[in-house]
Amino acid sequence: MKKLVFIIDDDPVYLQFMKGHFKQMPQFETRVFQSGPEGIAALAETRPYLIILDHLFTNAPGKTGLDYLKEIRKQQSGIPVIYITGTDSEELKTKTRKLKVASHILKNDAFLVHLRTAMDKLDAPQQGILGKLFKK
Repeated sequence: MKKLVFIIDDDPVYLQFMKGHFKQMPQFETRVFQSGPEGIAALAETRPYLIILDHLFTNAPGKTGLDYLKEIRKQQSGIPVIYITGTDSEELKTKTRKLKVASHILKNDAFLVHLRTAMDKLDAPQQGILGKLFKK
């Protein structure tokens, strides 16, 4: 069975990057949401393997990915979230760590490499003897 990934981002360029990236990995299926409320509403229907969540939404002034991340944690606390942003701020990184994101990735030229590395880390604890002894 394919692993379902929710992508919640309103940036069409990064959406194309991510959709193309996931097409190369047949073990994943993606659902794309261009607004936070759409992605949050979909959590009531299904539990994805992973959520990729953007920070800034031009279609929702006054709200950021942090607001949506808090909602995700209320509804589905155990789902790994990879937080993506164009904002390089230590304060933001601290806030996302407190909300237990799996990874915090800066949108830059190496974005897809960092995304793949973060996704690989999600499965890494399951491997090896220590992973078998200390399953999540």
